[in-house]
Amino acid sequence: MVSFIRLKDEDRKSMFSSIKKNLGTSWEEVYPRFNTSRTMFFNYMSGRYDIPKETFIALTKIAQSKITNLEEVQKTKHLEKEILKPQMSNSLAEIFGVLNGDGHINKLNHEICVVGSVLERDYFDYLKHLFEGSLHLSFSIQPQNTKLKLRAYSKQLADILHEDFGLPKGNKLGKLNVPKQVLLKKALLKSYVRGLFDTDGSVYLRRNKDQVVNISSADKMYLMQIKEALNSLGVNSSISKKNIYVYKKQDVDKFFKIIKPANSKHLKRYEKFNTLARMVYRL
Repeated sequence: MVSFIRLKDEDRKSMFSSIKKNLGTSWEEVYPRFNTSRTMFFNYMSGRYDIPKETFIALTKIAQSKITNLEEVQKTKHLEKEILKPQMSNSLAEIFGVLNGDGHINKLNHEICVVGSVLERDYFDYLKHLFEGSLHLSFSIQPQNTKLKLRAYSKQLADILHEDFGLPKGNKLGKLNVPKQVLLKKALLKSYVRGLFDTDGSVYLRRNKDQVVNISSADKMYLMQIKEALNSLGVNSSISKKNIYVYKKQDVDKFFKIIKPANSKHLKRYEKFNTLARMVYRL
């Protein structure tokens, strides 16, 4: 049994109001402090759910308030759905690339999250299907201003991704690696690069005529790994500062042929630039 605290509406509202005032920041910055999901935190705040006693004590410390008119109730502890270690597959390799790109695993509240633009809704629908199919956990897509977030919470899954596959928790700088399981097969490596490029890559025109594929990362050792991966797939590339570049037309074309990006924004730009090149050639 676990202890929960049930508050009267006025006490609950007063406590959360004091927390917001004392911290002087948004709720998005507040809830990770309490090792809980965003949804659950707002359920506590609205009064929909009773508050775990341990969380309540932490809340009152920040609120700097003492609430005596409360009810302590005992409940059976909610058990997290058991998560089995996912089997290595092309889809899982792609997920690893996504998480090492614009994704993260929060070491405090065990959030597995991918962030992108609201203009990428079709791609996030694709990711939701990809993640749920391979990780056997429900993910939600949540708009936040100009961003979209694909997210789920699971300590078990976060631990599996970190301990069994080497994906970093928290700050990724200096901790990124292509998982060793992915390096065993070229098909897995292609899928991994697809996920990475779809989230952390771009394609653009150089000198208004030459297409360039770009993947960015502040982690230089990781960039070296990606360069070696591309080389093993027959794609020539170069590194400059925080970026990998694929310059030659034959390499750009091969990259799109073998990697097969899933993010439509990259595919549309690639096709657009090819169309422009054909028009210029005819002139």
